[in-house]
Amino acid sequence: MKIGIFYGSSTGTTEDVANRIASKLKVDSSDVHNVYKADVQKIEVYDVLILGSSTWGCGDMQDDWYDGIKRFKNANLSGKKIAL
Repeated sequence: MKIGIFYGSSTGTTEDVANRIASKLKVDSSDVHNVYKADVQKIEVYDVLILGSSTWGCGDMQDDWYDGIKRFKNANLSGKKIAL
């Protein structure tokens, strides 16, 4: 199963955690993506999606995810396993 890790990070902490998870799961660094730069085609090639985000304020979404969510809504997620 091909694993893709997608994160949004304002300060670099969530990016660091995404890379640590990738290391533990032996996921290649080319499969770790900033959601801000991700496109639908990148999302759809994976069987498993691990999504990471920090929160702001009273649980507000991290800025990169506002556009990232739109990409995920347009992707075919049928049959994929997703972890948050």
